[in-house]
Amino acid sequence: MLAAGAAHTPALAQSRAPEAYNLNIPRQRADEALLTLALQTRRSLGGDIRACRGTATALSGSMSLNAALNRLLAGSSCSGAVRADGAILIRAGRTALAPPPPPLPSAWPAALVEVLDAATETRLSDIVVTIERRSETPEAVAAALTAIAGVQVERGGVSDMIGVASLTAGMTVTNLGSGRNKILLRGMSDGAFTGLTQSTVALYLNQIPITYSAPDPDLKLVDIDRVEVLRGPQGTLYGTGPIGGVIRTVTRQPDPDAFYGNVSATRSHTRSGGWNSDYSAMVNLPLFDGQAAIRAVAYEEEFSGYINDVALNLPQVNEGGRRGGRVSFAGRLGPEWNLDAGLVHQSINTEDTHYVIRGLGAFRRANLVREPYENTFDAAYASIDGQADWGRLDASLGYVRHRFQSRFDASPALFRFGSRQLIGAMDEDKDIELLTGEVTLSSPRDRRFRWLAGVFMSVNDTRTDTTVSALQPIPALAYAEMRSDHLHELAAFGEMTYDLTSRLSVTAGGRLYDTDYSVGSIMHQGAFERRFSGQGRDEGFSPKLALAYRLNADWNLYAQVSQGHRTGGFNTAGPAGQAFLNTVGSPGRRYQADTLWNYEGGAKGFFLNGTLRTRIAAFVARWDNIQSDQYLPSGLAYAVNVGDGANKGLEIETTWQPVASLEIRTNALFADPEITRPSAVFNSRGDAGLPGVPALSANVAVSYHRRLWRDLDLRADGHVAYVGASRLTFDAQRRSRMGDYMTGRVSVGVEGASWAATAFVDNPFDTEANTFAFGDPFRLPEGLAMTPLRPRTIGLTLSWQP
Repeated sequence: MLAAGAAHTPALAQSRAPEAYNLNIPRQRADEALLTLALQTRRSLGGDIRACRGTATALSGSMSLNAALNRLLAGSSCSGAVRADGAILIRAGRTALAPPPPPLPSAWPAALVEVLDAATETRLSDIVVTIERRSETPEAVAAALTAIAGVQVERGGVSDMIGVASLTAGMTVTNLGSGRNKILLRGMSDGAFTGLTQSTVALYLNQIPITYSAPDPDLKLVDIDRVEVLRGPQGTLYGTGPIGGVIRTVTRQPDPDAFYGNVSATRSHTRSGGWNSDYSAMVNLPLFDGQAAIRAVAYEEEFSGYINDVALNLPQVNEGGRRGGRVSFAGRLGPEWNLDAGLVHQSINTEDTHYVIRGLGAFRRANLVREPYENTFDAAYASIDGQADWGRLDASLGYVRHRFQSRFDASPALFRFGSRQLIGAMDEDKDIELLTGEVTLSSPRDRRFRWLAGVFMSVNDTRTDTTVSALQPIPALAYAEMRSDHLHELAAFGEMTYDLTSRLSVTAGGRLYDTDYSVGSIMHQGAFERRFSGQGRDEGFSPKLALAYRLNADWNLYAQVSQGHRTGGFNTAGPAGQAFLNTVGSPGRRYQADTLWNYEGGAKGFFLNGTLRTRIAAFVARWDNIQSDQYLPSGLAYAVNVGDGANKGLEIETTWQPVASLEIRTNALFADPEITRPSAVFNSRGDAGLPGVPALSANVAVSYHRRLWRDLDLRADGHVAYVGASRLTFDAQRRSRMGDYMTGRVSVGVEGASWAATAFVDNPFDTEANTFAFGDPFRLPEGLAMTPLRPRTIGLTLSWQP
């Protein structure tokens, strides 16, 4: 019998080879690791899951389900097996499971109860996301969610949010410059400029918010686990402000199981520019016999200029650099409790802006003053998470300091400040401090009725110093304003989910908020002085209601209605004699809050035996009293309510893996943004759409790999993005158009066991289209500014992991 069995083993192995899964499971509690395994392999999971104590090792790479299960349960108090029907069954203790196993508990969430066919040779693996405060796959979340894995970020050459936008449906990033950009989602644009109003998109780093009313700090995406993009108002879980959505960057966590590191070096050359460099390094250090770990990342990037200033007779004026790093710590406080903490620092320096003036020739401008920019970002955070029989607790505390200094050529507007000088500049120094704290409690997952409740606190202090100075022929101060903003928010939030049937669930939630805000301003212009102080309070409730229906093993349907709300504020800027009359051409002293209601329905699922994943979402948004940042004729910023708007559209995302070596991802947004009721105090235009967002955008990305010889692999990646046409402003008197272009990236590389070499071409079409029709506040009336893409850049990246 033994001989016969041995003789038939090779044939059996050949005909029934174990299915391999591409897994990426971070080190975490054993029960959470089992759930992540079930989600990534699309298997049912049941049994004594909560009896599994301790911390499971991290898994990364291709392996069979049995091998992964054995590694996750090693050292725990549980044993597991894969049933004949494909389900994973867990039992307390290390003894073998006795057949027949009991059925899965009926109270287990519907997304995991139904057994899926496990015989498919090639099936897409899911990323596990936590943006909805629970571990889920994007297919199981009743919302428009995109998750981009860290490996996609690396192989796609993505280092910032502009790169993320090239892989994400309905995401737009203004191209003003590194550390200056504004992010918009799903066409919900309050304007292309960044100033006083709260950002419509909230940016998170792990558990902490990193912006309030500031541009994207442009943290370099290095050593990233995933990027999660959640569209629509997120008032319940993320505050009332992010009416466009939330983008969360999740870094790779410290690994207490091994000491390792890696280094990467890139050299590239830009046509019409020069040489660029990008270096990064990571080290992971276990501590205390695997009970804790530290992970450190450092990077430095230098990019050449490619724009020539013909007035100053200076070549390649827009060179710059970005450098920084992170240090994170993870440790166990007990069998079910963990501590995470980290520090982040980054600085950006650019010698000049990178817009050009139409009519002067390719990559040419004619400024009288250099326009440098500095951006410094620092953050510290700590979080504790743990669970018991009653559920799970997550608590986090974060501190952010974000400082940026910019200069613009203000020569055309000096006369508005009473100066007769010829050359001048506006300098703005903004210093933001943001302190946030949050505590969340959630029920166990394996319940028919599930709940989540939490409290949130934030304190935001912003100091803005703005000066307009004459530089030549006689240096003199023409205008100065010192402004201080303080905002304090308290909120209580919660969600409840009830499984009406094994397939249908309903979620209701809301956020009760109370916001106090105040501003103080002192303005000087010669002997003239203007002081202002104001304060306000905003309180209310933002609701959410969602239905989720599991149509079958492969398809989920959902419908959702949600609300977002932004707090109002005060205008203080303006030269001497500036009136605040709240009329066209004269801003009001106060701008009001705005509110957005979003209605959407969608479907998520698989075709072709799991090789084709599809997400479709249709939405309608109604936006009342839109706040927008604008500029006075003097070039100083103010905020105004421009009227009511609406947007409706369709999002489509697909991922197709016809064979194990090839993956094709596509996405597109079809939108119809508009002003439905122009404001009587602002010169809006009803048919102009919403600024900065196109009616159509689409992306295609392809990734291919194959084994060359032994441990050598060939890998090729590429993507093409199309950005449709849009306008810069709401203003009927300004018709600056931009967009309507294609760009992309192509790379080919060879990977060994511990090294990789990749050649790439960015902007292979060498597109020179206008990506952003904004230069500076003083050139806005001309409508001649345009921002080209970086010209074709060819480079080589070498990486090594010892």
